[in-house]
Amino acid sequence: MLSLAGVCAVIILLDAAGDIVSAVAHRIATATPETQLASETSNSFWAVIDTPVRSYLAQHTGGLAVSGSAVYAFWQAVGLFGLVGGFFYSTGARITYTLWGAASIGMVWSAAPADGRTVATGIAVLAWTIASVFTLRGLSLRPVIHTAFQPHIDIRPETHIPPQPAPVHDGLDAEPDNAHPLQKR
Repeated sequence: MLSLAGVCAVIILLDAAGDIVSAVAHRIATATPETQLASETSNSFWAVIDTPVRSYLAQHTGGLAVSGSAVYAFWQAVGLFGLVGGFFYSTGARITYTLWGAASIGMVWSAAPADGRTVATGIAVLAWTIASVFTLRGLSLRPVIHTAFQPHIDIRPETHIPPQPAPVHDGLDAEPDNAHPLQKR
């Protein structure tokens, strides 16, 4: 009876914890301010990358059921996943991080002002390259050959001739005429 009461208490606590996590996630999603078209985040190198990405996402999420700020938050979460997962040698996270970086650079190129497009894209490439040093560390393009299993190969310089069948005679017990003993000279 006591174990049944304990199981019921655990179920009630898990249900309450689920409601709390759901409420916190909802507050985080709704607390994100709306992204304005080309809103400045700061006056630094980060703004050179961040502002075109925000502008691109705000321009291209108009008809979606999700806001541009939610897409931007998701975009940042995917980048963080790729960065952290790649640091811990996850192949999927490294692929995600590579594609995320290429798409980010494409967004910077597309949404940056025409006068500074090349410089903004160059700064984005350099920033992504610096972060890639940590994320893609230990990555090698050489194939990995595992030699855990090595078959036992026994090579002996011997010649084995299988036994030959006895010659068939025509009923004669005499030696065949074509076999001659070796003679020493």
